[in-house]
Amino acid sequence: MSKKVYRRRRWNNILILGIIVFMVILNAPTWIKTYLIDEQADPYPNVLRSDQDVSAIYYAGWELDKRNGQWQSNIKANIPIQEIVTRWQSLEGTELNSQQYEQLKPSLSSPESIEVWYQGLEEPQRITFYRLDDFWLFKNWQDKWIAISVESNYIMPK
Repeated sequence: MSKKVYRRRRWNNILILGIIVFMVILNAPTWIKTYLIDEQADPYPNVLRSDQDVSAIYYAGWELDKRNGQWQSNIKANIPIQEIVTRWQSLEGTELNSQQYEQLKPSLSSPESIEVWYQGLEEPQRITFYRLDDFWLFKNWQDKWIAISVESNYIMPK
């Protein structure tokens, strides 16, 4: 073979290796994020989904619905309905591990449920919760038990 063929092959190999190195460099940040950096768990998880917009909340006789961009309710509250929804959206608490939940289980009686509908989702989020003496216990959208210390009137005004 002639020198031209060897040079051409050598440059082809150099180009191929250069492209592979370029692809590795482009994908390096993704690989680092995926395999080398642990996701930081939120120390205070939310009860409601923070990535979706709430369109309705239903609980034992009271309804909060968003119609034409305005919140409507069948209850009379001394604060604006939008404020109640904002309070629900900002609810966050301390996640319980399975051992803590098992310790509380005997004291849990009369579960209650609230239904939250989100825009663009076909199924609602059904939240089971318990009212205890010192705090409330919610099962959030990620199936985690969340303990929240909050006044009853703060999220369920009379």
